[in-house]
Amino acid sequence: MNNYKLVVFDLDGTLLTQSFELLPETLAAFNEIRDMGYRVTVATGRSYKSAKPFLDQLKVVEPMVFSNGAVFDNPETGERELLSGVPLESALIVLMLLPEFEISCKFHLSGGKLYKTDDTPWPDEGIHFETGIIKPDLKTILDEDPLKIVFQASKEQIDAFSERLNSILGVKSQVRLFRSHEHYVEMTNKNVSKGDAAKRLLDKLGIAPGDVIAVGDQDNDFEMIRDFGLGVVVGPGTDKLLAVKDFQVPPPEEGGIEMLRDWIKAGFTNQEAG
Repeated sequence: MNNYKLVVFDLDGTLLTQSFELLPETLAAFNEIRDMGYRVTVATGRSYKSAKPFLDQLKVVEPMVFSNGAVFDNPETGERELLSGVPLESALIVLMLLPEFEISCKFHLSGGKLYKTDDTPWPDEGIHFETGIIKPDLKTILDEDPLKIVFQASKEQIDAFSERLNSILGVKSQVRLFRSHEHYVEMTNKNVSKGDAAKRLLDKLGIAPGDVIAVGDQDNDFEMIRDFGLGVVVGPGTDKLLAVKDFQVPPPEEGGIEMLRDWIKAGFTNQEAG
């Protein structure tokens, strides 16, 4: 038997399908893992508001991590705490560059505010994600550090934008870009990640990183997969994740979380890493 105490799950692409569904089979497997005596929680790129419909179904009671690690639940105070957002100066540079590129952005701010730079339709907008308040003049009114910035554009557009941004920010850049879903790229403060926020949470819960199973599917899960006791990649993963994983399971559409449940039940004995 293993000595793991806590399982930390990503949401999109891990517990949720690529079309943002929480399948009954996945929910049942999640509940069975908890019924085995494991504490279960979520570390997601979503804001609390965006994640809440799924958290209600999952009935998560443990403290959680949101906005790719910019926000976490402090179990000592019961408060949801902001760690670090995208520096305002960097966010204003992003807005200054947008006219050069065909990129649509959403700026997530503290207090639940969400601003969108144009009226470009986004996949699943209004169904699984808020549209936000359209603010074409956002650069003239933005006066606080965004929790994160989400970009919706092709890979070629994002690559060109990233190269231009990095040339301006240089080696002192305080932000990082990473893909969080097949449709989206996100920007956060370079000093925050889901893994780092989860470590703060573990310190307050008195749980060692080695006693944690981390489950995720994209590069924003990298620090969790690399640094916790057992790293499980869901779906095809990325080169970065595959280099540090311990196990790999199929996507939720193909029974990945059910397979993980079975492995946990068996204590990960007589199993080969994926």
